[in-house]
Amino acid sequence: MKALFSQLGYFALYTIVFLLSLLPLPVLYGLSRVLVVLSVNLAGYRRTVVISNLTRSFPEKTKREILIIARDFYRYLGRLCAETIWLFTASQQSVMKRFSLEGCEVPESLKRMGKSVVVMLPHIGNWEYLRACSCPGFGSVCGFDQDQVHMVYQQVNSPLFDKLMYTLRNRYKTGWHLLESRRAGSHMARHRDVQGIYTMIADQCPGPAGKSYAVSFMGQPTLMIAGPETLARKFNFAVVYGVIRPSAKGHYMLHFTLISENAAMHEEGYVTRRFAQLLEQDIRKNPHLWLWSHKRWKRTPGQGSIFA
Repeated sequence: MKALFSQLGYFALYTIVFLLSLLPLPVLYGLSRVLVVLSVNLAGYRRTVVISNLTRSFPEKTKREILIIARDFYRYLGRLCAETIWLFTASQQSVMKRFSLEGCEVPESLKRMGKSVVVMLPHIGNWEYLRACSCPGFGSVCGFDQDQVHMVYQQVNSPLFDKLMYTLRNRYKTGWHLLESRRAGSHMARHRDVQGIYTMIADQCPGPAGKSYAVSFMGQPTLMIAGPETLARKFNFAVVYGVIRPSAKGHYMLHFTLISENAAMHEEGYVTRRFAQLLEQDIRKNPHLWLWSHKRWKRTPGQGSIFA
């Protein structure tokens, strides 16, 4: 009976999202503004978390400046929701023309060197636009064929939303692989001799039992998940910082910056520390584009943390 209700719940959720996704993107943007007003002004969606994160990250800013950033963040969050819904049924041509790659010479050079690459991504821009890389006709991704591209994701707490996001991210069967984070290591081990590019969101708050690195980030001690660096060091992979920046409304560009040609050649923590530095630079340029509603500092460095 529980499984039946779960299936019915998923069908109802999918139907709602599917019907909404048929609307033109400008209409979805308009609906998202209404959603922002209702969720923030009336329900106060994570407002305390957002204001707290901004205040501790920008102690030099006035209360008014913090509130302006928070306002711009919520508006942008509404746009992300609208775009993610739109992606469910958007044509591959529409998606591809709104997404581009910059700095491809970095992974292309690593590919020629025979390296596999871990791309560490932050919650900046709309990371769901990575789906463009799986569109038939998109071609290679900086020299890597689509069947060499792997998107590592973390399961959403809600089974319904997790299944919904998996459906979105795996819409096209082009050969690219979706890997749940707990299976990424075993997949890399089995395919360590086959070149590949692995994209990983790297700025989540580490779990209570997971290994983490303590770094200085946004002017404060911060725990970063160690998974991307640990896997790259274990298999002698290269590491690249990838940030998805808006190039126009509804358009995004994935930019690559080299962190290391071989993570194992550096002292432990170097890769994560460099990622944190590059991410902070991007946040300070456009603070409203980062996911401030995430409980980033839920855990702080303490016993058992590895200081990078």
